[in-house]
Parts: sequence; C-alpha cells; structure tokens
Amino acid sequence: MRLNELGYMTAMVMLMSTLTIGFILHLCIITENEREFLNREEEQDRKESLLVLGMKDTISYITKSGSTATEQTYTYEEGTVTSVISFQSTDELRVKLNGATETGTRIAATFYYNVVKGKVTKWGEELG
Repeated sequence: MRLNELGYMTAMVMLMSTLTIGFILHLCIITENEREFLNREEEQDRKESLLVLGMKDTISYITKSGSTATEQTYTYEEGTVTSVISFQSTDELRVKLNGATETGTRIAATFYYNVVKGKVTKWGEELG
C-alpha cells in the first residue's frame, strides 16, 4: 500500500511546511533584534562622541579666552552641544553640557575643570 493513499504524505508535507515557516520567522525575529541592538549601539556612540567633542571644544575655549562664565553652542555632524560655564571656586570651573543628536536623543553631562592644573577633575553623565 502506498503512503499517499493512507494520507501520510499530506501530513508530512504540512509538518515540513510548518517547521520551515517557523524557522524562517525565527530568523526574521533574530535579524530584527540584531538590527535594533546595532541601532542602539550606534546612537550611544553618537551621544558619547557628541559629549567628548563638546568637552574638548569647551576646554579649548576656556584656555583661549581665560576662565569666564559664559554659554557656548557647538554644532557637529552628530548634533549640537550647549556648554554653560560657571565658577565653582577660584581655581575650578563647573561646565554643564546639554546636547541633542540629529535623531533627537538628548544627553547631558557635567564636568569640573581645574584652570590651574589644566585638567578635568570630575565627570558625570546624566540621563537625558
């Protein structure tokens, strides 16, 4: 007796089709999750890069202009950063960085810059 006459072939084809479709859906979900992860990592890199560029340009501004309390805005390919410079003590400046990436993600950080030593003494990121 042939298997097809007993209905086994239809069941086997249905089982194989279901397994194949399930495997393809599983691969699609994995690919989408990896894509989301890479996008988040890329956005995190943009935010960190933006803060580092803002800090570098702010320190450059402080060394060129002297220690003055002011507000500066810098525009980069990654986004924009606004730095607010204020006096913490006679030797130390408090610099608050607020930025936004091109995608609209906001980030903030505060660092303290010792004018006499020419070094960043404290650094802290804030959730934005």
